[in-house]
Amino acid sequence: TPIGVTRIGKLVGPASVEYRTLDGSAKAGLKYENTKGTLKFEAGEIVKQFDVAVIDDDAFDTTVEFQVILEKSSNCALPYNGNVCRVLILDDDTFPSNDFEGAINEENAEEALHARGIPLLWSFIVFAWSHVPDIKKRSIMSMFLAQLGNFYYLLTIWLKIYLVDTVLNTKSPQDHLWIRWNPSETENRKMTALLLGAIYIAPNFILTGADYFEMRVLEMGFNIRRHLRVNLFRKYLNYTAESRREVPIQDLKTSMMEDIPDIVSNGYVILFELWRSFGKIFWVCAFLLKKHPKSAFPMLFYPTMMGAWLACRHRKRMSLLARQGDAESETQGWLIHASNGQQLIADYKQQGFVVRKFEEVLVKQRQLAMAIKSFEFFNELLVPWITILAVGIYMGFFASKVLDDDLKLGSYLATMSVYKDLGDRFEGVYSCWSSLSESIEPLVGLTIQLNLATELPNQKLVMEKRDRFSDEMMRQIPLDTKVSVYDQLPIGFKDVTVEHSPALRDTPHTIQAPQGNVVLVTGTHDLGKSTLLKILTDQIRPMQGQVFCPLHLRVLNVSHTPLLIQSMGLYRNLVFGKSTEDPGDVARVRGILRRLKLDKPWIMSELDKGLPIDQRSPRSQLAIKVHHRSEDEGTSSDEEYDETEKEDAGAEDESDDEWQTQLSESEIKRLHLARAFIYNPEVLIMHRPVDEFDNDMAQHVLGLMREFVDGRGVEVDAGDFELRRPRTLFFSAGNAARTGIADVVWRAGEHGVTAERGQRS
Repeated sequence: TPIGVTRIGKLVGPASVEYRTLDGSAKAGLKYENTKGTLKFEAGEIVKQFDVAVIDDDAFDTTVEFQVILEKSSNCALPYNGNVCRVLILDDDTFPSNDFEGAINEENAEEALHARGIPLLWSFIVFAWSHVPDIKKRSIMSMFLAQLGNFYYLLTIWLKIYLVDTVLNTKSPQDHLWIRWNPSETENRKMTALLLGAIYIAPNFILTGADYFEMRVLEMGFNIRRHLRVNLFRKYLNYTAESRREVPIQDLKTSMMEDIPDIVSNGYVILFELWRSFGKIFWVCAFLLKKHPKSAFPMLFYPTMMGAWLACRHRKRMSLLARQGDAESETQGWLIHASNGQQLIADYKQQGFVVRKFEEVLVKQRQLAMAIKSFEFFNELLVPWITILAVGIYMGFFASKVLDDDLKLGSYLATMSVYKDLGDRFEGVYSCWSSLSESIEPLVGLTIQLNLATELPNQKLVMEKRDRFSDEMMRQIPLDTKVSVYDQLPIGFKDVTVEHSPALRDTPHTIQAPQGNVVLVTGTHDLGKSTLLKILTDQIRPMQGQVFCPLHLRVLNVSHTPLLIQSMGLYRNLVFGKSTEDPGDVARVRGILRRLKLDKPWIMSELDKGLPIDQRSPRSQLAIKVHHRSEDEGTSSDEEYDETEKEDAGAEDESDDEWQTQLSESEIKRLHLARAFIYNPEVLIMHRPVDEFDNDMAQHVLGLMREFVDGRGVEVDAGDFELRRPRTLFFSAGNAARTGIADVVWRAGEHGVTAERGQRS
């Protein structure tokens, strides 16, 4: 895979830079080959490439990534936040195996996968065994340890027979006793019995240690669950809009919290219980065949009856499980819809109506619940009845052999116990097989979710097309070693039409703006201002035409609706998206908050909670020292304080979400804008950023937007101006008074979009 490195600034003299790869979700040696080296640019040379080998295999993975890092530059400067490149590896394999690609592409994929339920389950088992890290090694060790209990079980059968037929049978010759040095035969029998008891107990210490080792070291469920959950979450974040509609949030939650644990427990981990049961059945059968070949009839009766029963009822089981899954999804959907519309329900006082509708949903599921209970009731009766028949028949027909001295009492009693154990074990096998078949339904759902389409292949095509278009435009620009040709490339689109946009629907439009400008997108309501901005960020793809924006520019979309991540503290919300952190970031964050009038004491205190102690405000550091000293009752030494400081520094971002409830709508909006200025992309696209502010605050924010372009960032070092690329800002507004900061105005009207000079220019 070729990786391009571009020399963007002045092209005077030779330059060099070192590169290396760094693992992300893609691991070197598994998904790509670790690569490092040095690139040397001659004077006037713009682009160099090096190759990173991507390892192709047939194992499914969602899109994984690694990084390419540029460092140790000579006669050139590496841009801050621009020396790290994400490389995505798009996987073209199918989960859990490429054998199911055809079934997944069928119109009714769910039905096609159900029809191949057993092969699908087997493919998942192979996938977990061979592809999830460490599972193969742990599985082999678990299979070995699972048989230790069976060897002990055989030992106990033999000990019981020996105890009844030899030790407790006074007619048995003393020569058969293990201990016979005592003159008294009774004492020898007692001592032998004590030895048998010790032998019965001793192996349990080994078995307990093996069970603890298996639980502590060989636990596999977590690794498989994590692997599936991470892959599903990564896939979901890259879904197309259509794929996202197919997987509503309640289905994703069910898959994460219920289906994946069920699939792992009932579709893989349970196999080791089956292996243990089959091992015990094998040794029991060996015992029966050796002792009384005629008594081994149940060995054939059990599996024959179970197989016939399962085959007859498998289709009905799958149908009930599918209906149960749909019913659970419907119930969760109602709860989520009610939660999302809680305010609307309260405003219109419709709580009673919504509760009645929810109750109707539950009542409809009653019939299904009883059908499942009835099905399971008769399933659970099968093996116990086979066991009752087997023990009863053996008890009645083989008692005569004991009376005729053709069969020893110990063997007779042990065989009845073995039949009971065999029944219990076959009941376990039947239960495991039922659990395995139950895992097919959630596995079908997970298979569909993990194979839905994502945006990434389309994004790759768009980027390749945009790259070719940029190359064509560059050839038309005269090469100047003092001015970067990349800085002269415009941003806009050519011959574009968009189906649902009144301004762009009928006639192809070409419009562009030079880098380093503020571009206002305005016009009357419902004529496509938002559409224009979404085209630039690839949220909307035109029916025809080409969008052009140089690929080296980071483009940030800032939605009109302010967004905060609830699981993160204030500081992490503000620096969200930055690939690297600089010691000066904290001061810059504080400066931008101050410029947006967000420097209230409680907000700054909340900001400090996400910072190491040495980067917090002096006031916060003093408060922490006083707090620790009061806790230690005046006995804290410097060493104790240093240790406490380390603990506090490691407990970064432990603040809860309560701070978000204290913010006004204006403060949330300004934090939303502050995060964009802190991120400092080369292209900033803002949807109606000032429409809800009063005039004073709106002018204040507009001034920062202007500074973002003129200073190539807000609250940045003026001495680094030449090292930063030009900043371009697009924003929409309905108020014509906002045109004061604009260099260029794109005006959407009924007859299309026109470009005008802004008041600033």
